[in-house]
Amino acid sequence: MEIKFFKPKNEILQNYIEGYYFLTNSKSDLPIEYYTFPNNYSIISIVENAEIIYLENQGIIKEKSTVNFNSDLICHYKKPIKLSYEGNINEITFYFKPLGINAFLDKTLSNFTSNFFSNFQPFDDYKTTFTTILKESEIQKKCEMIENYWLSKLIGFQHPFLHELLIDIQKDYSISELAKKHATSRQNLSKQFESHLCKSPSDFKKIQRFREALKSQMTSKAKNNLTTLSYDMLFYDQSHLIKDFKSLTGLTPKKFFKNISSQENGEVNWLFV
Repeated sequence: MEIKFFKPKNEILQNYIEGYYFLTNSKSDLPIEYYTFPNNYSIISIVENAEIIYLENQGIIKEKSTVNFNSDLICHYKKPIKLSYEGNINEITFYFKPLGINAFLDKTLSNFTSNFFSNFQPFDDYKTTFTTILKESEIQKKCEMIENYWLSKLIGFQHPFLHELLIDIQKDYSISELAKKHATSRQNLSKQFESHLCKSPSDFKKIQRFREALKSQMTSKAKNNLTTLSYDMLFYDQSHLIKDFKSLTGLTPKKFFKNISSQENGEVNWLFV
């Protein structure tokens, strides 16, 4: 398996898309299995000539020439997902920043999600365009085609409080305090999160803390102990950190950090089986 990760070159797209990667797997490669963990990004995965079999918290991607195009949106998982790859696979996966994907859609994000993995083909020319992009072999040309396409679909996204609230939610505020600060009710706050982020405010906050802790450990030369990490990432205490890690990864922090594999300079963090 080979992965190449890119960040958008276009400064406008940088506001909405964290990055994307090209994943290729060949028949000569051994079958690959790994776990990916909850994220506040909206994730779109596009695959050609492969079938995807969905099980509970699991996706199996197998080469199949009669299935020429798959595009799935994943944005509300709270448990690890096990992904398996077998045969010739050609995939593009996008990481949209929280709220980012809303800037390209004419309806709220919740209108495009139903199941754990939701089929995602939001535009009339989406399938034909990405089929062409998947077949492009020159990487630079491929990146240019991707950025030009998303720029052509950009319509913007405005909201009375969500953009500022996503900054505040990373601070030491309760959900009630956040609602009060932004002059809304907890009920409306939850409704707006479900509509535009497909998760509750408390789930978003929990996942954000986990992701910040992961980033801190993976990018720091001197690894923090759990007590320091708990304090720096605004967990209540070390027990709170351990509880959240077990909930989101199925592992203790110690075992998780021992086994996690960092790809592409820390942009992709998976646990290979």
